[in-house]
Amino acid sequence: MNKFFHGVLRTVLVASTLLPIYLRYLWLWLRHEKLGWKVSADQLNRVHRKSAAKFYRLAVRMRGGMIKVGQIISTRVDIMPMIWTEELSKLQDSVDPCPWPVIKAHMESEYGRSIDDVFESVDPEAVAAASFGQVHRAVTKNGDELALKVRYPDIVMKLSVDLFLFGIAVPMFNIFVPKIKLKTVYAEMRQALEAELDYKDEATNTALIHDNLSDLPHIHVPKVFNEFTTSSIIATEFFHGHKITDKARMKELGVEPVEILKLVLHAWTRMMYLDGVFQSDPHPGNLFFRVVDGTPEICIIDFGQVKRLPPDFHNKLVNSVMAFMSRDADKYGASIVDMGLLSASDVESIQPMIQEFFDQYYDLTPAEAMKLDFDKIRADVKEFIRRIDAITVPNDLVLYGRTFSLLAGLATSLDKNQNALQLAKPIVMSTLAQAALRSAAAPA
Repeated sequence: MNKFFHGVLRTVLVASTLLPIYLRYLWLWLRHEKLGWKVSADQLNRVHRKSAAKFYRLAVRMRGGMIKVGQIISTRVDIMPMIWTEELSKLQDSVDPCPWPVIKAHMESEYGRSIDDVFESVDPEAVAAASFGQVHRAVTKNGDELALKVRYPDIVMKLSVDLFLFGIAVPMFNIFVPKIKLKTVYAEMRQALEAELDYKDEATNTALIHDNLSDLPHIHVPKVFNEFTTSSIIATEFFHGHKITDKARMKELGVEPVEILKLVLHAWTRMMYLDGVFQSDPHPGNLFFRVVDGTPEICIIDFGQVKRLPPDFHNKLVNSVMAFMSRDADKYGASIVDMGLLSASDVESIQPMIQEFFDQYYDLTPAEAMKLDFDKIRADVKEFIRRIDAITVPNDLVLYGRTFSLLAGLATSLDKNQNALQLAKPIVMSTLAQAALRSAAAPA
């Protein structure tokens, strides 16, 4: 009964936010489309700003799936106004932890026995807490140190309510963007969020990437302990390290931030361009470092947001990146068509814009390259996308773009004086060469 009332309350709060937002846009649409009245850019921007701020406050208050939904919306620069994407990009997936007695009861329900019978000890204080779950340190009877990521017991209900309401709202909002099939975008979002709630699936992704990166020195992905993993709990080895943006600790340990950045670039280049399976959430909370025998090492955690690119799409993406790195505007334009962003008839119209982008960011002197503003680059990319009529970015590419954007932001946080593009180029080119060799060796 308690869950029922929470569900009703959540429904009322979400609906009472979405409905006024819809009515504001509906009034502008009716004025423009049916009454022939002019709607100025200032009027539209005011509605964007007010609506985005209201949705942001709702997400912060509701937590759970609502923060995740907001984060996904912030990546859809092909659909959402820039005011929305900028406002919702501020959403942080960090919350106050759930009380230990609630988590303990949930764990005992999952294991079917007392926690004391399963582990030697479990620290009741959470190491970290996010929208869908929180992490506790545990020690097994054999003395292994584990990180237990425990899903909140009520999160399935909360996400179900949120997704149900968005499922109703999507067709209503589609009249404002008739060229885009919002139902398809919604289906992709729903699939991604529901998959993130399946911790067994996340454990599988963690184990896969652990194996994929096992030959890269000084890069760690925690080992999964399947005997302690359920659909609501993921058990992995505990990594003792420091937050990757802890500059004071780096200085104390004699570590140059650029060395950490190179390891991050190696890891994601390998995942994205060779393996085609990558963690799409490289923010500072999911990366740690330590120093072993004077050598820095990094650890990647949290594989709830993992993208497995279909082999055919992955090959197209690799071809696109090769064209981009070689500054071949014709091949890059063709690759965009091949990935399904545009029809073949649009190729000629986008070529000047592609060439413009290449000219702006590749014909730089070394001094100019060192001064690249990644925030401006991201804004330019968004504007580039908006200038293309009727573009629909496939979800596979949305997550790729989001990952690239987060990596660029992380690079700036680690060392703003480094040119991450220059650092990444030899790593990317080497990985692309490996990908080409692997593709050539694959059976037809």
